[in-house]
Amino acid sequence: MIIDQKTTTAIFDQKTTTAIFSVAYGILRRLNICYRTFSLKHNEENK
Repeated sequence: MIIDQKTTTAIFDQKTTTAIFSVAYGILRRLNICYRTFSLKHNEENK
């Protein structure tokens, strides 16, 4: 039983880590796109 619980926890941790990373990556990409769009607009206004 103990081994089964550890295995389940390990799989759960891996899935959770993957989920957190994919969410964080998605947020970072969105922020990066927003930042680029904003700085492009800002640069156009400064010309």
